[in-house]
Amino acid sequence: MKSGKFPPMQTKRKVSVTVPEDLLAEVDRLAGALSRSAVFEQALVSWLRRHRQADLDRAIERYYRSLNQDESAEDAEWAALGDETVRNRWAESDE
Repeated sequence: MKSGKFPPMQTKRKVSVTVPEDLLAEVDRLAGALSRSAVFEQALVSWLRRHRQADLDRAIERYYRSLNQDESAEDAEWAALGDETVRNRWAESDE
């Protein structure tokens, strides 16, 4: 899914997983009103988001490592301008 969002109504498949008893007991203890299925679904969504974020972080790192000296200097100038703009906006909001 490209957008990173999950549609509210999806076809679901039943799966079987094997987990340690103490882990399942802790899930049951903390789940409250959530079903085990809901807990595992939330855990999988979180796991996927972390992996997508790690992929994005690696892509960003590759991009910045690919910059030559001039491009890196220009990027630093834009970043400094952004920092200055934010500081000015914060100062204006405090007045």
